[in-house]
Amino acid sequence: MDPIKDLLHLYSDAVCRQDADQWTETWSESGIWDLGHGDPVSGKEALRSFWVNSMSRFEKVIHTYSNSISEVNESSKSGSGRAYVTEWLKPIEGDPVVLQAFYDDEYVFENDNWLFSKRTLNRIYMGKPDFSS
Repeated sequence: MDPIKDLLHLYSDAVCRQDADQWTETWSESGIWDLGHGDPVSGKEALRSFWVNSMSRFEKVIHTYSNSISEVNESSKSGSGRAYVTEWLKPIEGDPVVLQAFYDDEYVFENDNWLFSKRTLNRIYMGKPDFSS
C-alpha cells in the first residue's frame, strides 16, 4: 500500500464527485494551494471556500493522474513528490476545456494521515480538448 498514491486517489475522487468534505480532508490544517496565478490559498477553511466557489462554475470535472513520484521521510513526517494530472472541465457556460499539468507536492503526516501541505500547479496546456488553442 502506498499512502501517497491513496492520497492522490482520494483527491481525484473528491474532484470527480465534487465532494467538498472529502477534498478538504486531503489537506493539512495549514495547507497551501498555488494554482500558478494570483495569490496562493492557505488554511483548510480558506481552501474549502475557494474550491467550492471554483467548482460551482462547472457542470462536470474529470480529474485523473497519469503518473506520480514521491518520497516520504517517516522520521520527519514530511515528504515531496510530483503528480501529472489531466482534467476535463465542462463549464456551466462556455466550451469544454482540458488541462494538462503537474503538481509539485509537499506532504505532512498529521492526525494519523499523510496530507498535502502544499500543492503547486504547473500548467503544460489548458485549452480546447483538441489542443487547437
